[in-house]
Amino acid sequence: MRCIVFARAKYYKFFTEILSNAKLQSGVDLTGFLELSDQKLYKFHCGLNQNLLKVKMKEVSSIQLDKTKFDKIYIIGADFELRQQLLDLGIDHKKISMTYGMWKQFFDGGNSYFSVTADPIFKCHCPLDEIFILPKLPPEVPFQKAPAEIYREYAGETAKAHDRRVREGFFDKYCKGEGLDVGYGGDIIVPDCSGWDFRNGDAQYLAGIDDESFDFVYSSHCLEHMYDVQTALKNWFRVVKKGGYLLLAIPHRDLYEKRKQLPSRWNNDHKHMFLIGRSEPPDTLDIVEEIKNALEGYDIKYIKTCDEGHTIIDPLVHSDGEYQIEIVIQKIS
Repeated sequence: MRCIVFARAKYYKFFTEILSNAKLQSGVDLTGFLELSDQKLYKFHCGLNQNLLKVKMKEVSSIQLDKTKFDKIYIIGADFELRQQLLDLGIDHKKISMTYGMWKQFFDGGNSYFSVTADPIFKCHCPLDEIFILPKLPPEVPFQKAPAEIYREYAGETAKAHDRRVREGFFDKYCKGEGLDVGYGGDIIVPDCSGWDFRNGDAQYLAGIDDESFDFVYSSHCLEHMYDVQTALKNWFRVVKKGGYLLLAIPHRDLYEKRKQLPSRWNNDHKHMFLIGRSEPPDTLDIVEEIKNALEGYDIKYIKTCDEGHTIIDPLVHSDGEYQIEIVIQKIS
């Protein structure tokens, strides 16, 4: 596979640390561009089947690309400006992988902060795994089938939708028995529900959870953070018992993002946008199509737009109320 990697100054240390220790996947032919803060641009190349990356950087005046001579482009960091430049050059968006999402949350005196870290690269799958052989660290907290630890108090989209769901009988119909909340972040769907969060590992795989382990699996505003939507759907559905339910809540592009392309104004870790029944490349997926392509043996009980309390239509102001798509999928026997 012939590929190109771009990295910018703020990821310089992270990028060079990977290069100093990494091995290439078999059959990878790698060309890289590294731009430093003083606008110097460096290029390097590593040939096919070279085990260790012995990189020699060479200063160049500009990026030269022949879009017919590579299979994939990888951008380290949330560099949407560069991504747009590549799209403007006529490069197929399917060839471009954004390896962003390297955020780690920490707490100080009850306040929540975010900082950039390379840790997720070594804990979760990301597109860099396609070209580099990177060791994976064990999860910070091994998953246990037990009531989720509420490690922070957070009233998010799940809490916001609670009263409407009570009126509609959502909990009585779909949240009976043992449940798993994927990406709960402290905002659990029901008491005594098990929880899977970033601390437990890569949510795309739910590694270590047996097939058909839960009566229902719920995930709120997590799917848009997954690199591979269909892999996540397959594994979330995998751990649902026959007759049970996969319950999804995802941001509705036109209610939440109020724009048609990434980056999100409100969450730079979003990797996809969603609509019902319509996809719009490069960033908007049709959630119905994603479900169809990912799952077998299912019945969509309903899929609908939830906008209760939503009043703000100004694209430069964060929305209020609900701004989501809600989906109930039953695993049929």
